[in-house]
Amino acid sequence: MTTKLAKRSTAVVMSGFMIWTGLLASTASASVISTDKMVAEYSVKSERAEMKAALASEDVRSRLVELGVSPADVEARIDSLSPTELAMLQERMDELPAGSGAVGLLALLVLIFFITDVLGITDIFPFVNAAK
Repeated sequence: MTTKLAKRSTAVVMSGFMIWTGLLASTASASVISTDKMVAEYSVKSERAEMKAALASEDVRSRLVELGVSPADVEARIDSLSPTELAMLQERMDELPAGSGAVGLLALLVLIFFITDVLGITDIFPFVNAAK
């Protein structure tokens, strides 16, 4: 008699567990991704990679360290740039002459960091007080 009761209670518990997990299961949804969206996503990834490659040059890194900015902070900031900001930065880099790309990039990054410090978004330069 007790084995019959144990089997029934186990069956009830297992049934309840199966119903509960069935209710929690999510359905997969698929949709068509437009070509424009794929190209834009690839473009943002390639622009970020290009920026990081420009930062990998030794003269840019040494200049950033002289200014008191760690290369890790710069890479984190590049990762957090919006696609619009990234496109603006990339456009600015493309306008610079070939030899001044690293120095121009450095100047532009310092300017962007300075502006974000003033706005209170970042805290990279200790001598900049955020606007209230």
